[in-house]
Amino acid sequence: MARVASPHDEDLPQNVRSDDALDLSVVTVGYRSREALRGLLTSIGDTAGPGVETLLIDNASHDGTAEMVRADHPWVRLYENGANVGYSRAVNQGIRDSRGRYVLVLNPDVRVTPGALGELVRFMDRHRDAAIAGAKLLNEDGTLQESCRRFYTFWTLILRRTFLGRLFPNARALRSYLMADFDHSHSREVDWVLGACMMVRKEALDDVGLMDERFFLYFEDVDWCYRAWKSGWKVYYVAEATMEHAYARESARKMPSRLLLAHVVSLFHFYDKWGKVAYWMRKNRTALRRGGLILSDLVSINGAFALAYLLRSSLRGLLAKPMFGAGVYGPFLIFANIVLVFTFALFGLYDRKTEREDGPDILLRSTKATAVAAVMLMASTYLASQTLYSRVLVGVFCVLTVALVTLLRMGLRGVHRAVQAGSFDLRRVVIVGTGPEAERMAARIARHAETGYDLVGVVDTGGPRAALGMPVVSTLDGLPELLDEQRIGEVVFADPDLSNDRIADFLMRTRKSPVDVKMLSGFSEVLTLSARVEEFLDLPIVSFEREAMMRTGAGLKRLIDIVCATLLVILWSPALAVTGLVTGVTGRGAPISKQERVGRDGATFSMYRLRETQRPSALRRFLTRHGLSSAPMLLNVLKGEMSLAGPRPLSREEASGLDAGASLRFDARPGIASPITRVADEEGSVSRAEREIGMYYVQSWSLGADVRVALRWMGRCIAGRCGQ
Repeated sequence: MARVASPHDEDLPQNVRSDDALDLSVVTVGYRSREALRGLLTSIGDTAGPGVETLLIDNASHDGTAEMVRADHPWVRLYENGANVGYSRAVNQGIRDSRGRYVLVLNPDVRVTPGALGELVRFMDRHRDAAIAGAKLLNEDGTLQESCRRFYTFWTLILRRTFLGRLFPNARALRSYLMADFDHSHSREVDWVLGACMMVRKEALDDVGLMDERFFLYFEDVDWCYRAWKSGWKVYYVAEATMEHAYARESARKMPSRLLLAHVVSLFHFYDKWGKVAYWMRKNRTALRRGGLILSDLVSINGAFALAYLLRSSLRGLLAKPMFGAGVYGPFLIFANIVLVFTFALFGLYDRKTEREDGPDILLRSTKATAVAAVMLMASTYLASQTLYSRVLVGVFCVLTVALVTLLRMGLRGVHRAVQAGSFDLRRVVIVGTGPEAERMAARIARHAETGYDLVGVVDTGGPRAALGMPVVSTLDGLPELLDEQRIGEVVFADPDLSNDRIADFLMRTRKSPVDVKMLSGFSEVLTLSARVEEFLDLPIVSFEREAMMRTGAGLKRLIDIVCATLLVILWSPALAVTGLVTGVTGRGAPISKQERVGRDGATFSMYRLRETQRPSALRRFLTRHGLSSAPMLLNVLKGEMSLAGPRPLSREEASGLDAGASLRFDARPGIASPITRVADEEGSVSRAEREIGMYYVQSWSLGADVRVALRWMGRCIAGRCGQ
């Protein structure tokens, strides 16, 4: 959390007095740059006129910067971050708290010359189409610094980031990029200006947005200017305003270095966001993903066969039938590859809906598909010579195939999640609507970065305006043209008042576009996982399948609960005995407590679990983290009060706050393993997400769903992250 020192007017010099309406806010970010900042702030104090404020965001320098500012420049609004949050995030922090019509972002190694600030403000006042303007920068010796640039090309990158730039310093591509042939004594429109000095129009930020915080350092200036042009604004080089800049290009001086690494990462971020190749891959991600999964499955299938063959060979002396050479199995292996890939496709393992499925889902799907394939493969051994193929080998091969397919897919999913956690391969999304629903959707996307979305902005539909805090990038009529221009991969409609005709018109105009379209439905409170679109009287309708668990599956679910709970009681009883012994010896009371919970049909029951203590022992903490504290609940399962899998058991206080729809969860027994961990909006309440998941669980129950819930819970327990 940043700490800000807000000065009083009496502490300020006349030329930097606080005002309700300011012309200019100067924002600078410091990180271990105390002496450079001293020079910058002195130059601002000497040259700034009335109506100027200065904000310094210090990224945990720990070099005396804050003390220097408080002692020598008390008129500066100082923010002290507890960690180095990155350049762009710190700049945004200052912009959000600034009050000027314009914001001037300056690097610490810049020196402001007399009249420069006024020239920039006057230029922006005259050029109403300017979103960003950069001053003419001079080196410390007074020579010109090439501070305005053209956007990067492939050859520019080669010359700037390899030794070829030193061999060919006067290459045409390099001189064009640096605008070396441009008369820098005249102001003009440019592609982008160095982030060392960028004046930004506050009004333009409503369309362009703040700096992209995925750029920790470097390329945030290129991206900002690029977005300004994309949004219909212009970027200018202002020759009338001059400043001094000690430009060092530190990222290019040491090879390798942390700054060079930051530069390379930001470069990849920029081209991942705007590059044509990356955009083509996103537009064709379904085909590329399917091809990648088929390739990974083929690797798993053939790897499983190799392991199975080695295992069968090691048992040569124990089995009566002879073992043939690996070459004999060539035709069988080709046939197995075809059959397994075919059954995987048949069971939806290459469908888009599996894109966000986790390990338990993959395991169940691959098990079902491989079981069907195993029947076909076993049958093939009978159709061929019975002495040719080892059916033991075939059986082991199928088991190993399930294991390797699941593990490799989980590994690929983990790698992809790590890539997205680094803000790469994000799907750029726009939200259609500016009302409260759009605001909630945008807030969810912002909170859950792990979903892999990059929120571009919102689309104005003429409806109500909420406090969105993000740019309005288009109107609905102009959105189709914006899709390619902004590299948008997904459109989400979040305006419940938007007419069907306007939505249909957009869908027709973009019918050949690969952009995905989602709609926040007015039926979100009643839609279930088993809802589907089908034809009824020659009309498309939404159909709800009412395969509730209280029908045919209820008896089978109860039988499984009794059998599994009995086995688990036998397995977990030693842990309970040890816990009881420790509790008895230490004199801390009974090891098991009773908690009142609301169960099936709203009836209350006493739920058993290990008693919580203020200072739990190491054994108790281990049992809790790994789910063994839930062992006493098995008694509730045997008594018929709970199930192994089901909605989370609620307290009476939590249950009292549910509406009629959310109370549907009480049609099922609460479970030890739940489809969602507890996420409360506030103490004693149940979040909307948990309410909806509870409803969906009951309406779309299946044994497969219970297995997935149980496997996820077991995974959390094994990892020591059990939520129970």
